[in-house]
Amino acid sequence: MDEDLEFIYPKDYDEQTDAFRFELDNLVDRFIDEFDLNTITLVGALSEKMKELLEFGDIEFEMDEDFFNDDEDDEDEDFDS
Repeated sequence: MDEDLEFIYPKDYDEQTDAFRFELDNLVDRFIDEFDLNTITLVGALSEKMKELLEFGDIEFEMDEDFFNDDEDDEDEDFDS
């Protein structure tokens, strides 16, 4: 493959986040310029997408073994006062 034709992709998490944000900015600007949608409609559509991503997205969270123990210790201290 010719080196001049190789595409440069974002490599780390921050670069990927920036790339997503820039594309999102471009998309919103395009819809404002080319369509007859108002800001409230765009915000509503984005809010629906946020809800969808939060409900069905691939959010992963790994707890440490003592994740719940720290909270219990703090609560016990509050009752001792």
